Amino acid sequence: MNKLYKLPKLLLISSLVGGMLAGCSNSKDGTAEGNENTNKASISSTIYDRGAVPNGMGTIEDNMWTKWINENGPANVKFVAIPRWESQSKLNVLLASGSAPDLIFEFGTSIRNQLFDQKQLMPLDDLIEQHSVEYKALMEKYPQLKQAGIKSDGKLYEVGRMNEVYPLVSLFIREDWLENLGLEIPKTEEEFLSVAKAFTEQDPDGNGVDDTYGVGGFEFGDNAGLFRYIFNANWVNLDDNGGIQVGPERLKKEAEFKRALFEAGAVDKDFLSDKDGSKSKQDFLNGKIGIYAFMTSDYISFASRELDTLMKNVPDSRLKVMPLPITSEGQFNTVWNNPVQMTAVVNARAKEPEAIIKYIDYLVKPEIGRTFRYGIEGEHYQLEEDGKPVILDQDKYKNEVSWASDFTMLYSRLEEGKYGYVENQFDEEVPAQKEAHRLFQESIDAYMNELPVGEGLTHSEHMPQLPKELQLKFSNVQTAVHDIYTRAIIGGSNYTVEQAAIDAQKQWESGGGSEIISWYQEWWDKEKDNVLIWSDFYEIYQQQQNELKAE
Repeated sequence: MNKLYKLPKLLLISSLVGGMLAGCSNSKDGTAEGNENTNKASISSTIYDRGAVPNGMGTIEDNMWTKWINENGPANVKFVAIPRWESQSKLNVLLASGSAPDLIFEFGTSIRNQLFDQKQLMPLDDLIEQHSVEYKALMEKYPQLKQAGIKSDGKLYEVGRMNEVYPLVSLFIREDWLENLGLEIPKTEEEFLSVAKAFTEQDPDGNGVDDTYGVGGFEFGDNAGLFRYIFNANWVNLDDNGGIQVGPERLKKEAEFKRALFEAGAVDKDFLSDKDGSKSKQDFLNGKIGIYAFMTSDYISFASRELDTLMKNVPDSRLKVMPLPITSEGQFNTVWNNPVQMTAVVNARAKEPEAIIKYIDYLVKPEIGRTFRYGIEGEHYQLEEDGKPVILDQDKYKNEVSWASDFTMLYSRLEEGKYGYVENQFDEEVPAQKEAHRLFQESIDAYMNELPVGEGLTHSEHMPQLPKELQLKFSNVQTAVHDIYTRAIIGGSNYTVEQAAIDAQKQWESGGGSEIISWYQEWWDKEKDNVLIWSDFYEIYQQQQNELKAE
């Protein structure tokens, strides 16, 4: 296993206690008094505000961890809270007033692209070359980081982290229902429809009541993207010749299949009123739906929430992860986690760029990232003989550490070695986690293969940003076409999918389709050699698995 870095325990604890005793008053530059080191440069950085800091722990801008960073890090950092789901509007206000922080952390690709288009960002090539050690070494190890961070002018503007590649969505089927009805896991769209009908009509739970559905609602919530993945029904796709296809053409087959399920009664016909998908989700967790897709980006959280709920509500239930069925469009995988994730940019007006690079290097270090994942060794966690981190007190960890994950936005977790991988993070002593571990392994078997991913050209975080006017047109036409196909799904003989396809194409053409196609085509012709696509991610997955096996 890679050497797991350790910070001296006594130093860490004394630093943390010292930071907590320093009080919560602020100095003129916003850093906590008592933590500012006059020998260090002062910089500012955003931090997401998710409203998750527990009572008594301060604010996301001023807490035990911000104090610890300022005592132990290479710069005095003033933290500026950015509401997680309002980051664009907040950043716009800060930039317009000239008070935006030096270092901007942002998951949203479109937001970072907008900042680049507005010339708000500082190029980082020379700064990293001259002043970085850790991040420069990471880019040398993973050249995809540099590839993904380069903008259209050929310069590097974004920094990020390497993530593990694994399925973000898992399609579950009630294996106990299959056995009760003498059925097999469906392998084709025809078999999928047949099993969904049987789950609806043949009392699979044996309670003598007509209260089950074959599949969860397909309009909102976790299950909403399932049929898009099944048919690769996306607006921007690779074609068979290495070019791209842009438009609504691939949406028809998805709508036809949804209509067949709807007309068979295999889905709740009131699905449109389930605005956020919560009813469908609860129906599944209460044992009333046989096939359902969940967002499983965090299998540990999935275990403690959804899976634990299902196991308590329906103790006899048994789930199976199933591959997506083969259709007339082929067979695809569900979407994967983005392994090359850009997370930060530097304000073009920053006064201390060298200090910012040193702070980036600090956050990249495995020992720092692990501190924000697990806390302080000996206080929040301990290492077993083989190097596995074990939380000592779950309540203390939840109160003091669990909410600090956004400080790891530059941390490549797999640099920890084998215990950075999801596979080695399950607690087999916890029944829901033991079951989740089995399902995670099944999801790897089902979806991590050379089949194309049903998410179009690439992960959404690597798609380009349309110019503002075209972006508005594209958004409007997508909404209009979606409404057209929804009418066809529930329309019966009054409105067919064939008519919907004709109307969708007309809507596309009148809504700016040709302009949108031209823009994407020009972008692809220019940037296709630099764009990371799903086949690149599969190569990264194989590399990661080889490294894991070598541990």
